[in-house]
Amino acid sequence: MRTLILVLSVLFFLTLDIFSQNWITTGGNLQRNGLSEITGPNSIAGTYWSVNSTNNTAWGNSIYTYGDKFVTSRIVLSPYTGKIELRNINTGALIWEKMINSTSRMYAVGFTEDAVYAHDYLSGILYALNISDGSVKWSIASDMFPGNTGLLFACDGDPIDKGRRINKNTGVARWTNNYIIPVGPDGGFCLYGNTYYHWTGSVVTPKKLIAIDVNTGVTKYTSADLPGDGDQENDLCIGPNGTIYICRDGGALYAFQDNGTAFVQLWSHTPGYVVKGVGKDGSLYASNINDPSQFANSNIYRLDPANGNILDSAQIRTPLAYMSAGADSTIIVTTGETGNGRYVAFTPNLQTIKWSLNVPYNYYSGSNLGQNGIFIAAGAGAEIKAYKTNYNIKPVADFKASKTLIFMSESISFSDQSSYNPTSWSWQFPGSNTPSSTLQNPANITYSSPGIYQVTLVASNSFGSDTLIKTCYINVQNETGISIIEYGIPSKFSLGQNYPNPFNPMTKFKFQMPKSGFTKLVISDIAGKIVATLVNEELYSGTYEVDWDASEYSSGVYFYTLTSGDFKETKKMLLIK
Repeated sequence: MRTLILVLSVLFFLTLDIFSQNWITTGGNLQRNGLSEITGPNSIAGTYWSVNSTNNTAWGNSIYTYGDKFVTSRIVLSPYTGKIELRNINTGALIWEKMINSTSRMYAVGFTEDAVYAHDYLSGILYALNISDGSVKWSIASDMFPGNTGLLFACDGDPIDKGRRINKNTGVARWTNNYIIPVGPDGGFCLYGNTYYHWTGSVVTPKKLIAIDVNTGVTKYTSADLPGDGDQENDLCIGPNGTIYICRDGGALYAFQDNGTAFVQLWSHTPGYVVKGVGKDGSLYASNINDPSQFANSNIYRLDPANGNILDSAQIRTPLAYMSAGADSTIIVTTGETGNGRYVAFTPNLQTIKWSLNVPYNYYSGSNLGQNGIFIAAGAGAEIKAYKTNYNIKPVADFKASKTLIFMSESISFSDQSSYNPTSWSWQFPGSNTPSSTLQNPANITYSSPGIYQVTLVASNSFGSDTLIKTCYINVQNETGISIIEYGIPSKFSLGQNYPNPFNPMTKFKFQMPKSGFTKLVISDIAGKIVATLVNEELYSGTYEVDWDASEYSSGVYFYTLTSGDFKETKKMLLIK
């Protein structure tokens, strides 16, 4: 008899579904494409709430939302300092404010369920702040660019700060990749699946697109040289299908696909419009910030994702800074103006302005969408305002499972998290013993075979329906006694000494895997004959324990061997009866 216990595991295949409903990073999501599953306000005739901060700011910096809270930076010029404010998204009420010391210039750079992340530009320290009270959870040196950059997050919530991944619990770097990072604003790194993308190259060398494994930090490959004449490269943007859109400073706009072994260039377009986001239909929304001659007459462009050609355009006076695409396809843009900053909401073809909002000095402030369609605006001055969807719309489907890693003997319950008042629900659980359900919150869903399963929810009301599919969502194991203690990734393969040793008749084996793969753990006698196979299956990265009951075996020396990919290690043990 044996029991397989997963002590430490990372379900990295869940990346694309995590944080989908929250504005956690510059550009909204990890692909920095502005796509949201939330619908913003259809009009701004009246405010949902308005509050005045005690910190009268000179800038409007990026706002991040998570659940029922949002975080913003409040930067003043005299003296040049900055505080972090955490507020309730439904009321605007201040939960706490934080400035590390009297000279700190604190910029919010991310927000997840684990922490509020802030960077002190003066000291160069990145802080993880506890959500409950703003106290420092940990800190680490960082050279992030202030204001218009932000962190990325791995599927388990680990922050990624340019060329390194940081343990969200301890602040210690899990890995560091010392690739050459261009000077200047560095908000161009993005995440898709388990790959991290950024520019690489110095001021005097050609720039390339680089792909890095988010779990190991290993460089997978780079693109060919991309011609250009500048040193401060533009942001990357990744479409929902994984297409990477990048524009060289002084060069062309490129579309790449990552085929798993290399970058494949789909097309390039000159002039090099800078893609700032993607619409629900795949349309690219870009600015002509790459063409200084057009700064005085700046436009927002809708580009064809098949070739980069212009489909539609609208004048916005100054280069487009940030954008978001709401669930109803409304395109909300933020102009990069100083004294006359604006948010402008367009129809998808850019031919009609749905609403416009003046927000002074919102140079760094993105389009910030939160739960229930709440839109936060905070520019220069003390006032922070919120606007909310005020018209009847179809639901936005969302759900959570009580757990995503189970045994065949266990059951799961699902809770509906959909917005905008759905009245009916249609669930699909392929591979389960309950293939479908119309309950709002189905329970006791079980699976009879191991594997990775998707779940689909269609949420409906009288105004329409919305479908959410979470692929690779439920992981069913064929072992009993498996549990997740903590999320994380081991740094290397290792096979520990069994314990106890010598033993009679029970012993345990512990091993670590930094990456997934088909894994075998076998027991051999002194003659080299395999007498027991404890593991013989595909396993995910993590730290495992396996029990072995040797009651049926005679005393003597035995060997146990772990094989996974290119890793193989054998150790000796002694059974004494």
